Amino acid sequence: MLFSPILKLGYFKQYLKQPLVLTYTKICPPISTTKPVCPGSSGNPPSGTPSLGLKRAVKPGKVRMGFIPDEWFLFFYSKTGVTGPYVFGLVLTNYLFSKEIFVMEHEYYVGLSIFPMLYYASTRFGPDLGRSLDKSIDEYVETLEKARRDEACVYENAIKDAKDAQWRAEGQKLLMDAKKENIAMQLEAIYRERFMQVFRAVKGRLDYQVKLQRSMNRIHQKWMINWILQNVKKSITPDFEKAVLHKAIQDIAAISSKT
Repeated sequence: MLFSPILKLGYFKQYLKQPLVLTYTKICPPISTTKPVCPGSSGNPPSGTPSLGLKRAVKPGKVRMGFIPDEWFLFFYSKTGVTGPYVFGLVLTNYLFSKEIFVMEHEYYVGLSIFPMLYYASTRFGPDLGRSLDKSIDEYVETLEKARRDEACVYENAIKDAKDAQWRAEGQKLLMDAKKENIAMQLEAIYRERFMQVFRAVKGRLDYQVKLQRSMNRIHQKWMINWILQNVKKSITPDFEKAVLHKAIQDIAAISSKT
């Protein structure tokens, strides 16, 4: 066995005790010589810091040879140095080929011919395709964002219309109060007008009674004067008239002699 001396030495047991990091994220940085602790994945987070857990990165991590993650190489640096991952890859490949675990049949050689083509296509057309896809994704995101903004604008307009309707409802309340006051003033004016009509009607009747009483008093006075005059005239005789006339002439003569 090719690996039996190494296994007997417990060389790989030291690696099995280390955590195997297969992905690279901003939350979990790659393993370095300082061995930073990834918050949320292992160990206790600092006091006051919420547990975030693993989070999928927006962009892929750094790779080597086009498909091997850089973290796999960094995993060997603290143990075997820079050449460790390459030696491990060669030894593992030799083991797979020698034990015919990986059989080199016709599909293997087809894969060897396809792999350079895929690598060339990914390196030559991959950036342009990525930019095109990113552009389409950005346009799709912009479309969704525009729909969200339009919907938010519709809701804002609905809220504004609702506030305007509330303001108009308050104005209608004030208008109804003004109308009620106007109706009360009209009722008061009609009441005062009808009260004045009653006052004038009563005053007219009272004035009629006063005029009637005055007319009757004048008539009674006229009749009384006429009756007195008639009775006085009837009581005056010719002798009395002559005596009164003679007395008047004497009085006038006396006054004239004094003058």
